[in-house]
Amino acid sequence: MPSSSKDNGAPDRAVLAGSSLCLPYATDSETLIANLSQGKCLEKAAWFVSERQARLCRMHQNKSAVRFDRQGRSVFDLLCKLIDNALLQAKLAPHQLTGDRVRVYLSGLGPRVDISDYYAFYHHNDIEDLKCVNSLRNLNVAAMSQDQLATGLARHYDLACLPPCLHCSSNSALSALHLGIQAIESAALDIVVVVNCSEIKTQDIHFLESQSMLEGEVVQPFSDAGKCVLPSEGFSVLIVERAGHRQARQLAGGIELTSVYSQISAGRSNDSAQLASSLLKVMSSVMKKAQVGCDDLCAIIPHGNGSADSDRAEAQAIVSLLAESTVHVLAYKGQIGYVTTGSGIVDLIIGHAALTDKKLISPVGKEVIRESISRHLLINAGAISHNKEHLLKVGLGVDGSVIGIVMSGQRQ
Repeated sequence: MPSSSKDNGAPDRAVLAGSSLCLPYATDSETLIANLSQGKCLEKAAWFVSERQARLCRMHQNKSAVRFDRQGRSVFDLLCKLIDNALLQAKLAPHQLTGDRVRVYLSGLGPRVDISDYYAFYHHNDIEDLKCVNSLRNLNVAAMSQDQLATGLARHYDLACLPPCLHCSSNSALSALHLGIQAIESAALDIVVVVNCSEIKTQDIHFLESQSMLEGEVVQPFSDAGKCVLPSEGFSVLIVERAGHRQARQLAGGIELTSVYSQISAGRSNDSAQLASSLLKVMSSVMKKAQVGCDDLCAIIPHGNGSADSDRAEAQAIVSLLAESTVHVLAYKGQIGYVTTGSGIVDLIIGHAALTDKKLISPVGKEVIRESISRHLLINAGAISHNKEHLLKVGLGVDGSVIGIVMSGQRQ
């Protein structure tokens, strides 16, 4: 593949202008990078208060998942704060989100009831119970409105269009981002805001277990010992701006984003070879579109959530892509948790820091890495300096979506 050689003056590139996040692992982007630099790991927490409760909720045993403590704040207030922080970083004012050339996407899942509340309803369903059992009070239509957040954001920021809600499993946020990048590249939009809300409910734990993603206790991407993900709640925002619009505001530079999307059959029934082939095609396509070769990359951040099947396919695809090239692979989800629908934004924020600081922060882990990819996977190596201008991010969803994004710094 050729090295990058695009014209520096092209106005219709998508530039990562601002971002923010709140996770159990870190309450802001600066703390995220600091915690990674210090090798901190997210502590596991049992989802159910006891094994008995797990069985009452029809689980074979208790599972680990990490909740985010909102400290009494509503999801809406938290998202507004994150949007405002990202706008500040992008040097944009809230009123600049109005107008027809701006789109806000809401990814993930909004307010939902928890299936465990339904289980309580089976045993408590007369009028006295409805007044006294707290879990039953959650079973009202206000708690199920998927459009409630979107409507609130549209009113709060006086948006021209109601934010569409996208839920595409792991690739929810990246799918919204891909749509925004394509619109910017066609000069249809100037500003795109992707908002992710990753709240976990008991039914999500059921789903992950049904997909064999909660097998065992070891969470280590690309390890034969690890067959489990560590689900984590989280909230994040990413702002992307058309380069020409940014230049008109007397702002130059920034990390550019190029994306490619592919759709294969949904579910986890795809064999490893088929999935690896699709991943390889997407990675090759997005690098060709960005005019970037393997030797131009400082790193690859894979989906790498710890699930045995998808990790195996990704490892196969990455090894095929890189051949004899030496490119570091950074898999953080065993350390920071798997933010179910917004992990892509988290990885892009880490990638942004890697390109702007010219430093790769090695993930940490205790398990032996699968031999096929051990040569490329960076682990327990501290911080490593580099002089490259590009990074490849890969996203994979159980819905069959495969997304590749090339992040590019200063082009020569």
